[in-house]
Amino acid sequence: MGSIYIQSNKDKYVNFFSCCILVRGFERSTIYDIQRETIEFIPNTLIDFVEDIKGRKVSDVLEEYKFNKIAKEYLIFLEKKEFIFYSSNPSFPELSDISINEDTSEILFATVVLSQHIYDNMDTFAENIQQLGIRRLHLHIDNESCMEQLLEILSALEYSRVVNLSLSFPNQKINNRVYDNKRITSITLFNSPRKRSVKSNDIIKNYITCDDSKLFLTQFNLYDIAISINAYNVAKNYNLALFKTIFIDEDGNIKHNFSDKNSYGNILDNFEEIKTSTVKKLSKLWNVKRDDIEPCNVCEFRYCCTTTYIPEKANIGYKVNCNYNPYTAEFN
Repeated sequence: MGSIYIQSNKDKYVNFFSCCILVRGFERSTIYDIQRETIEFIPNTLIDFVEDIKGRKVSDVLEEYKFNKIAKEYLIFLEKKEFIFYSSNPSFPELSDISINEDTSEILFATVVLSQHIYDNMDTFAENIQQLGIRRLHLHIDNESCMEQLLEILSALEYSRVVNLSLSFPNQKINNRVYDNKRITSITLFNSPRKRSVKSNDIIKNYITCDDSKLFLTQFNLYDIAISINAYNVAKNYNLALFKTIFIDEDGNIKHNFSDKNSYGNILDNFEEIKTSTVKKLSKLWNVKRDDIEPCNVCEFRYCCTTTYIPEKANIGYKVNCNYNPYTAEFN
């Protein structure tokens, strides 16, 4: 059983890399490789196999499973994907579940639907974005000729703490000066005559043929996952999707997401009011982890999902109505 490499390490122990996180789902499981920031789908039985062989001598594993074809395939798969390694040491420290997120920002992520009202109060808006310490910002403009307006907004945010900026606006010619802003990572242009994706000036531009009516609907997609050490640690301690995340509508109202019927304050309010009242109200759901939400608690994506579902009180714990069904591993 096993490759030549496995056979040559008979006297060593099987170890599973601590940066590879096994997450058991109801229908299937996953391995989050938080070093490579990738995800691998696996059968639930593979988790059982890994848990059985971890810390055991290679020779013992080979002897026990020498007539098991599936076990042989599992072992070769784990070795090929570099999820396991062989060492004279039978164990290594596990990754800590303690959150390593030490960012002092009041809010980290924000999506803003810009309007004339916000534009007319740009100084207050920009100052509050700066003081909240927002690091990742998405600006949405519903204006078929918004380049000058966009450039003024980007200028107003020049000294903010934003390090990752994304934009969405109707299909139009982009002013070359926009590309000078090195914080912009992506641009979505809707109402485009054809669908395509191009990269220029290190910015990914996605052209979509539909309008913006469904752009911010709360719906899980595979590109809404975050595989990283920080995301995993936040997800183990908080609700990754809602933690320090806000949606600001065209009136400046601060919400959890686009569909949220509640308003917890306004981005044009006095900053101290936002800091002491708005953030306090928002943070009530930050501690509702996916492990406490049905059906998230049996979902293989629960520690990487960034879809901003707002959990509702249930008979026991909380629940959400997600478009992904972890009991069947299918999208509804």
